[in-house]
Amino acid sequence: MRGARILFRADASHDIGFGHVARATALIEEVQAQGGEPIMMFGGDAASVGSWTRDRGMAVDVQDWSAVQVAHFAEEQRVRAVVIDGRMIADSLVPKLLERRIKTVLVDDNGRCTLPVGAVVNHNFHAPTLAGTYPAARQRLLGRRYLMLRKEIRRFMRGSCRPMPTAKLRILVTFGGSDPVGATARVVRLMPDDRKVELVVIAGPGYRDDDALREAMAQARDKGHTIDLRRSPADPGELFVSADAAVCSAGGTLGELAYLGCPALAYAIATDQVAPCRQQVREGLIAGGRTWNELDDDMLASDLQAFLCDDAGRNQQRQRALATADSDGARRVVEEALT
Repeated sequence: MRGARILFRADASHDIGFGHVARATALIEEVQAQGGEPIMMFGGDAASVGSWTRDRGMAVDVQDWSAVQVAHFAEEQRVRAVVIDGRMIADSLVPKLLERRIKTVLVDDNGRCTLPVGAVVNHNFHAPTLAGTYPAARQRLLGRRYLMLRKEIRRFMRGSCRPMPTAKLRILVTFGGSDPVGATARVVRLMPDDRKVELVVIAGPGYRDDDALREAMAQARDKGHTIDLRRSPADPGELFVSADAAVCSAGGTLGELAYLGCPALAYAIATDQVAPCRQQVREGLIAGGRTWNELDDDMLASDLQAFLCDDAGRNQQRQRALATADSDGARRVVEEALT
């Protein structure tokens, strides 16, 4: 790996969230740790992506990179491999890289991909069941064995979050880097009033639902809850480990919470989150499991009340989820697919 150049291509925006860039960042950190040279070609919302990467010490030129531009640059710089996170990017870029005989690694959530890539990485809990849907991939790195955690999460020991069934729970509310469905404000607004909680609300770099969130926080305070609003926190891991539980989307955050040992009530806010969310509910790793679109206010309020009142159930979910995650996933991906 020492001296090898690895190019990373991913996008982030309000509509698609920041999960793609976050996973790429985990691999970038590991490539650097092993002496490689990462090249970052990120696109999407230039302002929020630029802010997010600067907060993590990364100098990135954010723009709308075309497949031709990326392929030409990869060939010119003699990269060892190109890591693509995002199917839409891969559909146009992989053929260009194949023409130049450049190894391609696809980070994917969905399955059902026939692109002839050198390796596919899907770190979702249910991913091993999708092996047959990647027929043209030479390597299939599937499941939480390949969980890609950023160093801001990995700097904490596995199981660092130790929830306490205190009278006033500390509840983290986070729906990714942008929350395109307005879930954060809705959860805060519907927080039940029969058990007072301390809410730690994260609004990521692409968050835009400020008016609704202000109104929801006012309603929550009227019920006796306290609120700590954090905007684009540079160290989310610190917030995760200090929480007693989390209400969140069913994307990459669930892997981070599993590793740290924070029990979660989760909902699928995107299509690619539905299958892993439901599988984790079936296995008893999380509570919730509904899709956001099927959830009315009464159902959400009922879910919140049941989750907050079930101290024993949250502890059982924590133990099961914790057993599925460790901190070596990014290292395994780099060593198995990129060296």
